[in-house]
Amino acid sequence: MLSLLLSLSLAATGEPFIAPHQTTATAPVFHQLATQEYDVYLKHWQKGTELQLSHPLFRLSKVSAGPTSFPTILFDGEANGGTGQISMTFYNLEGDQIFSPPGTVQKARVDDRQRKFVVSAAIPRLLIGQTGAIQVTFTGENGKRAAFYVKAKF
Repeated sequence: MLSLLLSLSLAATGEPFIAPHQTTATAPVFHQLATQEYDVYLKHWQKGTELQLSHPLFRLSKVSAGPTSFPTILFDGEANGGTGQISMTFYNLEGDQIFSPPGTVQKARVDDRQRKFVVSAAIPRLLIGQTGAIQVTFTGENGKRAAFYVKAKF
């Protein structure tokens, strides 16, 4: 069984974003960053699990294991028309980034014509059999950024 913890982050340099639980008096503090957190529980993601994770910049619709002999993870999704890049990063439970050698993480470019994407990565050896976190990030123009953080046992 797989327990996932999702955290959705948005950093924007344009319009201010205020989460519903924040007051307008604190709005300047949250101008650059706002976070929403979700708890999601998934089972058997390796065989393919449909997701309904949505943000104004991009959506994740599926997670699965890759079709290779190496332990890999794939996320399918769709951008909402903004130009940018979708990438994936791994972390241990202490929050330290786990190094992924060059060529082991496939990034995706998206724009108003190419909205659908698949990002994939070989799971780092340090995380095989362990619990860790994956960050799937949209990085767009004008500093727009959104990320889903997924906690999983590899």
